[in-house]
Amino acid sequence: MADAAPPPSKRKREVAAAGEDAPGTEDKEARTAGVGNGTAAPAHLPFSGFRVQKVLRESARDKILFLHGKVNEASGDGEDAIVILEKTPFQVEQVAQLLTGSPELQLQFSNDIYSTYHLFPPRQLSDVKTTVVYPATEKHLQKYLRQDLHLVRETGGDYKNVTLPHLESQSLSIQWVYNILDKKAEADRIVFENPDPADGFVLIPDLKWNQQQLDDLYLIAICHRRGIRSLRDLTAEHLPLLRNILREGQVARGSRDVSSSQEPCFPLRNMISKSPPLCLCPAGCKLLAMLALVLVIMVLYSISREDSFYFPIPEKEEPCLQGEAERKVSKLFGNYSRDQPIFLRLKDYFWVKTPSAYELPYGTKGSEDLLLRVLAITSYSIPENLQSLKCCRCVVVGNGHRLRNSSLGEAIDKYDMVIRLNNAPVAGYEGDVGSKTTMRLFYPESAHFNPKVENNPDTLLVLVAFKAMDFHWIETILSDKKRVRKGFWKQPPLIWDVNPKQIRILNPFFMEIAADKLLSLPMQQPRKIKQKPTTGLLAITLALHLCDMVHIAGFGYPDAHNRKQTIHYYEQITLKSMAGSGHNVSQEALAIKRMLEIGAVKNLTYF
Repeated sequence: MADAAPPPSKRKREVAAAGEDAPGTEDKEARTAGVGNGTAAPAHLPFSGFRVQKVLRESARDKILFLHGKVNEASGDGEDAIVILEKTPFQVEQVAQLLTGSPELQLQFSNDIYSTYHLFPPRQLSDVKTTVVYPATEKHLQKYLRQDLHLVRETGGDYKNVTLPHLESQSLSIQWVYNILDKKAEADRIVFENPDPADGFVLIPDLKWNQQQLDDLYLIAICHRRGIRSLRDLTAEHLPLLRNILREGQVARGSRDVSSSQEPCFPLRNMISKSPPLCLCPAGCKLLAMLALVLVIMVLYSISREDSFYFPIPEKEEPCLQGEAERKVSKLFGNYSRDQPIFLRLKDYFWVKTPSAYELPYGTKGSEDLLLRVLAITSYSIPENLQSLKCCRCVVVGNGHRLRNSSLGEAIDKYDMVIRLNNAPVAGYEGDVGSKTTMRLFYPESAHFNPKVENNPDTLLVLVAFKAMDFHWIETILSDKKRVRKGFWKQPPLIWDVNPKQIRILNPFFMEIAADKLLSLPMQQPRKIKQKPTTGLLAITLALHLCDMVHIAGFGYPDAHNRKQTIHYYEQITLKSMAGSGHNVSQEALAIKRMLEIGAVKNLTYF
């Protein structure tokens, strides 16, 4: 880390006026000696006469607002200030207080048993996290201004010729770092310290944590050693420092009232500023696995591995080679062929009674009568605009937690074909997952989505049949017959407003290929075992048969020991929900890694 900048001529401070947290450790650049230690004592804003100039950025989903304003402008010596307003999260132990007594409610609407109100919480439960940067510089204004985000693959040469000169040219103060290391500020918040000047560090709660909910525990480790500007500077010389964070961080987890049966985790983050490397810590992670991964990647500094498991946002100019996916995936699928139809066709079942050797989900044996009735009211065609493409670029959008806050939406919408899975929502998540849906794979139990809200008017809704009752269900929906209620592990929707022209029936051939070639599963299994591929792996297999270029995003599950990490970007369910599903997620992860390694698919998110 570079030496400290000269003391600024004006006081600068970034204050959490509500006595809580700030949007990020990186937002502490303006912090200097004299700043309080983050206590909850009553405080006043460090200015008066604030007048809003501009909304720099806002997010309705995250409930946060960034304001630029002028202070004391009437005196002729107005100064810039930034105020960040953020709704604080619910605290479980206090939620009951919101509804006790006679809460102040304002009715919005009422319909049968449903009603919606505006609730005005009592003062002690209605705080708004308020972060202040004052005086603010032009760099701070640019930093908080809404900007388009991009993922960039940085090579060693890029770092040396572009990133490093940029870091060295910056002059943002990092005095707040030295205040902590020198015990001039926040000394009472330090959880643990190893004082070694070369391999020591300070462990302290980040201002993002409200010091109340362990589920939101967020710690940083600030290294005593200076001269490290980013992760790119790490070498084998720094292994003792990383090992200390690994070992001593585990021991320190019981300090400062943050004790828990869970082990904290310190995955390193690359800081694009002149500051020490910071180690971020959400609760519930497994420290050993995460930091071991960082050590391998950083010390070996293997760009080739980066190319295999991480891929930048694609541009339209990227060359698309016809048949590229077919050539690469032949290493996995063997006698790979595109002769098989993507969707089942009525003409293939009208005269032939037994076109398949396997029962569902790997074939249609025994389900032909039901299938005939379904194929008579659906279609099998692929849109002409896709068939006419000389080279088709596809992205399979998984449902994984890694899509949350990824800002990949714009990039995803640029692909020729966007394939989505099950009931994964689009509305409200467009910034991360995009709004375009060319094809959505689903089965009856996962059809709990509004086809007209979560899809485009021309989206193909592709039924993945796992059992004969799945054909029966779609027939009753499309023909408005008496609904079936039994034979499902979860009740599918009984009313589904969908155009039959959008429905397609996926050829079970792709389920067979995914199970046999990727997972080595037997086609004939005991009924009590019945392992099968996930819809995600099936969608990748389909894309490799249909597209010339295949990219994926949002794939991968949390570590098996991480029982609190959500598995989806849109709902709070954990890996525990996969128990009894018949899916071997570990085996599927290995299959996807093989496809990444041979270049059959490329990844937009980490895996």
